[in-house]
Amino acid sequence: MTIGNRMEVDNIKLYIDGRWELTDLNVLTRVYIQLYGLLYSLDVTDDYLDDEIQYIYGKYPWRGGFSAVNFYQNLFAKMPREYKPSIKSIQYASPGFIELSQIVEVAKDVAQIVGYVSAALLAGNKTYSVIHKGMSERKLMRLNLRSEELSLLEKEKTFIHNSVVEISNLMGVKKETLATLYFRNENNELAVLKILASVYRRARDLAKLQNKQKLDLQRAHRERSSTNKQRQSDA
Repeated sequence: MTIGNRMEVDNIKLYIDGRWELTDLNVLTRVYIQLYGLLYSLDVTDDYLDDEIQYIYGKYPWRGGFSAVNFYQNLFAKMPREYKPSIKSIQYASPGFIELSQIVEVAKDVAQIVGYVSAALLAGNKTYSVIHKGMSERKLMRLNLRSEELSLLEKEKTFIHNSVVEISNLMGVKKETLATLYFRNENNELAVLKILASVYRRARDLAKLQNKQKLDLQRAHRERSSTNKQRQSDA
């Protein structure tokens, strides 16, 4: 699944500003590596890890928070050390930054999802609440996704499909990323929806930091794009 320069590793800054608390730093580091690990598994996973990643996707019943926490931990743990974000420098100032060595494509995708959620946080929360309520009313929250007896009515399937479309659009999830998520879940659309809902909850935490002007994940990618364009024009 590795394509071209999609595995390029470089130092990328997460820009920070304002007064930070330890709780803010905990949210940033915990959520960032969870989203990073997920998107690595969907966008640029090394071919030799494919079977192991596939096993993780099929391992959990997704009936509560236990599944989500372990799912993200296992995905990140499976990533080769050289591709995991590592701190290169930190500058705590106004503005400041945390500079990480990371896969450029994955970092860009994390920034894009958080940017989409940040730009429409109130509307996004409303959409998420409607979906969450609909799942609860249809008793989809507690279904064991790995049960051979899992069967859904057509109206439930329609609700699930429409919810996947809504929440993936809300986060700006790329079509190829969504297609891989379906593949990883063997086209189990309820599993896709539950994972996307968990992604939204995490992206929302970083979006809140961005909307407080404490965090800017997009700036480094704008700067990188501008620099690359300048180099091309100079060539």
